[in-house]
Amino acid sequence: MVQAYNRHVVPGRVGGMQMAPQDRGLYRLRAASDVPYAAAYGYGRKSGFGEKILGALAATARVAVSVGVLLAWVIGVFLYRDTPVSILGAGQGWLTLAHALVPTGFFCVFLTNRRYGPGYAFVQVLVTAIVVTGFALAAGQDIYQILGPEGVPDMREALAFGGAFILAGFVSITAFDGARGPMWWTAPLVGFLVAAFTFATIFFLASYAGADAEWFSHGATYMGILAGEGILLLIPFWALRRMVPPMSGFGGY
Repeated sequence: MVQAYNRHVVPGRVGGMQMAPQDRGLYRLRAASDVPYAAAYGYGRKSGFGEKILGALAATARVAVSVGVLLAWVIGVFLYRDTPVSILGAGQGWLTLAHALVPTGFFCVFLTNRRYGPGYAFVQVLVTAIVVTGFALAAGQDIYQILGPEGVPDMREALAFGGAFILAGFVSITAFDGARGPMWWTAPLVGFLVAAFTFATIFFLASYAGADAEWFSHGATYMGILAGEGILLLIPFWALRRMVPPMSGFGGY
């Protein structure tokens, strides 16, 4: 479920041992299958049934934890969607705390990407979207009756927000993995900048184009806010590097 891409292995043997996987091109996307590097050296031991079951359970647990973290972020965004906020004077009158929390969602996804690779990160975003959509369809009427019309977000804005986060998540996951390298900050920096541009563009176009005369200027301002927050989030990302190290197969990046 979590294997997004196949490994690129250069054929050939040296001293009776298969050559190790090598990068092809600038943006080699590393799959979760890169973890068993011993297989790259030709010993050929196949996993037993018990090992496969344990591996499946471990993968399920990883997905469950990462999805749970992202669902907690979704709840926070929902609760603070009407809380006004301004950042250094920008966003006065239209920016909310939910808007400001968007980069923390990408932060959660990037930590998953760093630890387990793009396959798990893609699944994290996709499963979270499925759970939120299913809950909204199943309990939407009950939520509307409890909170009333003022307590439920506008349908156009909600769909624009969800769609923008999913698309920006997928694009930024790819950018993050392609930018992995010896410098710890390159992958998250590229990921945050790509996410800021993609999310702000899609969200403001889908949500406010034609309905708000200032949507373009607000969107440009919001893009800058997201990029600035992403740069600041490099600090906690750096602090968590040792707590969330990459699994084998990602070169320690």
